[in-house]
Amino acid sequence: QTITGDGSTSSAIDIITPVTEVDATSAQAPCTLADGANGQIKTIINVSTGGSNNIVITPSNLRGHTTITLNAPGETVTCIFKNSNWNVIGGFGFAVA
Repeated sequence: QTITGDGSTSSAIDIITPVTEVDATSAQAPCTLADGANGQIKTIINVSTGGSNNIVITPSNLRGHTTITLNAPGETVTCIFKNSNWNVIGGFGFAVA
């Protein structure tokens, strides 16, 4: 799946595909992430070509936090869904809040 940020519309991250690429080169890219199935792994990659527009991911349920932010090209986050929550298990340059 590929998402291109338009600055205002929140895009739904597909929970079926294992990887989603988000391009926030031109504008911020707010995204939502629905609950998955136990054991499901999801990786989100900031594929922007420049700039520092935020990709703010708001999962329905994120253990211990409410959002994940990728704010530079090349940043990634990988999560696993377990016990009714997305759990961050890896990535590069992401921030949780």
